[in-house]
Amino acid sequence: MTMNQELDNISEQDLNDDETLMQYLRGELSAEDEAAFLQKIQQNPDLKSRAIAVARLIKGIETKGVADDEKLKSAVKKLSEKDVKKVAKKSGKKAGVWQILTWAAAAAAVVVLVVGMRIYYVNSANERLAAEYENSFQISDVLRGGDGDLDAKMQNWREDVVQGRNLDLTIEKLSGIFTQSQSENYNICTNYFAASGWYLALAHLKNHDPENAKNVLKMLVEKSGDNPALAQKAAEVLERIK
Repeated sequence: MTMNQELDNISEQDLNDDETLMQYLRGELSAEDEAAFLQKIQQNPDLKSRAIAVARLIKGIETKGVADDEKLKSAVKKLSEKDVKKVAKKSGKKAGVWQILTWAAAAAAVVVLVVGMRIYYVNSANERLAAEYENSFQISDVLRGGDGDLDAKMQNWREDVVQGRNLDLTIEKLSGIFTQSQSENYNICTNYFAASGWYLALAHLKNHDPENAKNVLKMLVEKSGDNPALAQKAAEVLERIK
């Protein structure tokens, strides 16, 4: 059965019920009309199932959007509206809730797939980028330390970045070192600017946080005058971040 045939089979009663359902969900019914409609829902299993299905779809879209990505929620709503208009345009009468639900669900599925695949692609690209540059330097090339304990910790944090493990904790530790290394007053972290910054940027990339990676790389480019090789590599990675 074609979409037009399905639309032609919608009864006037279904259209009226669906319109009332949409008004109810938008909070547009008076208290009296709302009470009457809720009573009708309880007496009509088909209408009740349609009301539940639409409510669940709306809740699902809202929850998915808030939990995962505000842009995803916006895209779902825009596509749903577009597709509902397509249904309405094909029909000489208003589209019923089931048709709206079908098109909205299809649109939501497409958006979830497309946005999800894009996120996966970008994250994978940035992870590959980090892996490509993680061996650009030997630890000795960027480590200008002098504190035995901190040198050993830096080695361990580098391994965590390379292996992609304990990234949240590693980022926290490296961020602290990197921030202190930029203090105007000489301190134990001063000589760890290059090492902490380089592996912090790669850790952010592997942790799917390109914006913070960019921020760190910009600092490396601007403040690595005594290490032009590091500044050049930082600029290369910055240019390639998705």
